[in-house]
Amino acid sequence: MTVLSYLFNIPISAGFVLLDNAITRAIAKYMSTDFLLLVVQVMVIAIVLVVFAIYLSLFYKKRKYFYTKRIQKYLEPLISEILMEESGDLPVIERRIFRILNNSVARQYAIDELIRCKKNFSGSVSASIVALYVQLGLKKQSLQKLANDKWYIKARGIQELYMMDQKDLLKTIYSNTNSKNAFVRMEAQTGVINLAGFAGLRFLDVISYPLTEWQQLKLLEQLKLYHEREGLSENIPKWLQSKNDTVVIFALKLADEYQQFGVRDYVVGCLDHTDHSVRRQAIKTLLRLEDEETPAILLAYFKEEPFVNQAFILDALRTLATGKETDFLIDLLDHPNDTIKLKAAVILAECSDEGLGILEKRGMEQPEPYERIYRHVKTVK
Repeated sequence: MTVLSYLFNIPISAGFVLLDNAITRAIAKYMSTDFLLLVVQVMVIAIVLVVFAIYLSLFYKKRKYFYTKRIQKYLEPLISEILMEESGDLPVIERRIFRILNNSVARQYAIDELIRCKKNFSGSVSASIVALYVQLGLKKQSLQKLANDKWYIKARGIQELYMMDQKDLLKTIYSNTNSKNAFVRMEAQTGVINLAGFAGLRFLDVISYPLTEWQQLKLLEQLKLYHEREGLSENIPKWLQSKNDTVVIFALKLADEYQQFGVRDYVVGCLDHTDHSVRRQAIKTLLRLEDEETPAILLAYFKEEPFVNQAFILDALRTLATGKETDFLIDLLDHPNDTIKLKAAVILAECSDEGLGILEKRGMEQPEPYERIYRHVKTVK
């Protein structure tokens, strides 16, 4: 009986003879003693390699642990002396510390520890920590990272240098603000702000890559640490005309955040921008810089906007609209979108003494949907 007929309990025709013989030979081969022995040998070798790799990993981690403990033993008292020293002078550094720092792991630990301490202190203590960073020769390691071609090492080097206030590297860090790697350019952009404050925003003149929402948020938060807004009002008009749409959006956010009323006309100009995201941010900024002309300006651009922006404009007009906008709001009651009709009805009832009467009359003339809109508005008013 052949293999196929045994497995499936069916007769095998001549056309399957070759296939059946091949299956039989394969089973015989892989069930042989020699093959099974070879499999066992391969598994034993694989297990030995895995165990050896685990051993090497644990050995490296143990070695690194003792290196860091060793540098910690000498570095912590040194930092403590700096914190206690009122004059800001550096204490005497033992030669043993320099010998320990010949190891790259120990140097990295020292850099990380100094950065951690600097984040928690300011003034003379912060300056002393920076001086210690330079005196221990740790700046050299950060510079080597900055020159590295691997993006994650380069970004780490940029971060260490700006965290340690190495202002002599400002131009070098600035040159990376338009790097093709997103992480490198984000660290560089953060770095120039850290080192130069609002003046560091000059990278907006040259960047061609987009500023992510997250990066914009980070930069705005970072700028709150600085009080002198050097060149902000002069530069925003230039950034609002950038070919990079995200630069325009960020400039609009700057005008919003720092109440730059002097650039209001440039903000209005952005309402003609081809990108709807830019126009929406321009609407938000204009509302923050609003005056008595703002409702009329927004309604002049209303019909050209997509639904999202139209709804946003109407939500904003609830607190800005006056009787001057009554006719426009009445026209919006015929808008094809029921959401727009409802929003316009709510504003009409709030800004005009005759608003509810107009809605009631509409509801009587055309119950669907105006009767329901009238009842809703009357409830929320």
